[in-house]
Amino acid sequence: MVKTMSSGFKMMKWTRTARAVLSIAASLFVIHHPKLLFGQQPQAPSGTPIYSVNAKYVNGMAPGYWPTAGSGLTLQLSAGTAYCGNPPLPVSYPGGSLALTANTTNYVYLDPANNCSPAASASAFTPGKIPIAVIVTNATSITSITDVRTWFTPQPCATSSAGAVNCAASGTNQNIALTPSGNGATLVTNLMDKGGQVFNVKSYGAKGDGATDDTPAFLAAFNAAVAAGGGIVYVPPTTSCYLFNETLNLTGGASGLAYQVIFQGATGNFPNGSKICGNTGNSPIIDTTAMGGVSFRDLVFDATVSGLSNPSEIGYLSGRSASGVSGQENKIQDCTFKLPRHTSGSVVSYGIYLYGVEVQYYERDWVQADYPLVVTATNHFGLNSTLDPWGSGSQSETQDSFIDMELESAGLGPAAYFEGTSDMTLTGHSWNLSQSSSYSSSLFQYALDFEGNNSSMSVKWRQEGYPGFLYVNKNLMYSTIEGTTAPGPTPPLHAVEFTDNTSVIGNDVFRIGDGYAAPSSNYFYDATAASPNGVYALDTVTFSCGVEQNCANIPISGYLMDVHYSGSAGNALPAFTTAAFGTLMHFPDSTAQIRYGVGAPSGSCVTPSLFLRTDGGSGSTLYVCENGAWVAK
Repeated sequence: MVKTMSSGFKMMKWTRTARAVLSIAASLFVIHHPKLLFGQQPQAPSGTPIYSVNAKYVNGMAPGYWPTAGSGLTLQLSAGTAYCGNPPLPVSYPGGSLALTANTTNYVYLDPANNCSPAASASAFTPGKIPIAVIVTNATSITSITDVRTWFTPQPCATSSAGAVNCAASGTNQNIALTPSGNGATLVTNLMDKGGQVFNVKSYGAKGDGATDDTPAFLAAFNAAVAAGGGIVYVPPTTSCYLFNETLNLTGGASGLAYQVIFQGATGNFPNGSKICGNTGNSPIIDTTAMGGVSFRDLVFDATVSGLSNPSEIGYLSGRSASGVSGQENKIQDCTFKLPRHTSGSVVSYGIYLYGVEVQYYERDWVQADYPLVVTATNHFGLNSTLDPWGSGSQSETQDSFIDMELESAGLGPAAYFEGTSDMTLTGHSWNLSQSSSYSSSLFQYALDFEGNNSSMSVKWRQEGYPGFLYVNKNLMYSTIEGTTAPGPTPPLHAVEFTDNTSVIGNDVFRIGDGYAAPSSNYFYDATAASPNGVYALDTVTFSCGVEQNCANIPISGYLMDVHYSGSAGNALPAFTTAAFGTLMHFPDSTAQIRYGVGAPSGSCVTPSLFLRTDGGSGSTLYVCENGAWVAK
């Protein structure tokens, strides 16, 4: 009995101790984890709509801005918070009043151009502005208020296997539906159907039937993404296409804009994919002048579809505005541009046209046009944006990447045109559709065209269909040009043609392979097409000639220094010729030179210059400049 009482006493003592420990632990838990006990969302006061509390940004606006009638023509608005500015940030509004116009319908909205302050207009809501209410007035007072703020109210709905929605039904296997109130949007049948930052163009009126102009719907979806601080504009697949009768205006204006918005297609260049039909004529399908941060993925832009009344001649246009603003960080990835192609006439199509832009990225794109790719620092072809006019003159055109591109033309222009650029990367393949017949001399002869002064070019390219690989018309510096030239309809002119006798070709490496069955008798690197022909200088240049029996034939009017060539044993020595005298080396601390040429030197000279006679004629082969005159040694 004593033992039993002792055991019971011990048990009671242990129980008290355990309770004490649990009590202390609980108190510590309360102290150190208050959020778990007191972090619930605040509840709405009795009779208050749920959308007036618990801020959740929808269409750029948190709950708040509750519109109520004041005295006379005054509208009262409660405090609220919106997402506004560039970049978008939360903006608080303390509440206030707004004067309305008499005898009209007032469209009340938050104005992003004025820090999201409430404003009113007598015309309908426009894209980019955040709707609050539609107010009807008479001469002295407000007669009706229609709340058009966007909010969500939960409502149980059942969906049948056929997709019909019955929100009055109840039972098992229900989805939770979100019925947008106040803006007339369509029912969302499942929570997962409404991504927080995904904006489906069909939700904004796009039809994708090939007949309705869907440009306004795409712009509305873009503006909604901008108002939300960025997101994905989703373009669902269609059995037809989304018709653009006007340019999709994504320009940035005088001060420029930068948004993180992605236009995302569904299946790229597959049947029944996300296709946009360009019916904009001489205007581009897309214009991103002075706009940054916009991307396009898995989309097809097609102006070759039969039945278009005004097929687009420009796919994508981006430039530096007259105010000097250039968009950056724009990307086009896994997209297709199909523009009409020509072999004659004055009409010319451009796939991607860039003027004075910087830091752009293009990857795995397929572009078909007369000029599939144009990157120019001077707007060489004279295009312009009608939506955000460009500046003029020479601009910075730098740091653009074109990776794994497929460029197709019909020979009216080159596959890729670069003019006055720097720090460019180009990899991929070009195909000329005119290769199936004898190549006309009226067509452009080279796949790549470098005009003006280009530097720091990194090129790895394969061309087919053009007789030649690269046309260089001016200076080319600090560049590596690699690739292959495949059989065309006629024997190759040259792999590379240099066409300006004032140009400096310096610190460059040329590694171009030859896909022809037999070596060509033409020189692989040549500079004889221009008049006067040749270049001014070859300075620290390497030529790789492969199996070509004739490597290089380049007249030089200035100087030659540190030039190398390589190839098979059958290569002939390069022919670096001069019309008069050439210069082998300049001395950096004086104007003295080491020169060479045919015959004896003439004219004045600078001591201590040297001259090497190269024709093997009688007399001395070495001349030294002494006291300003050449002296035979």
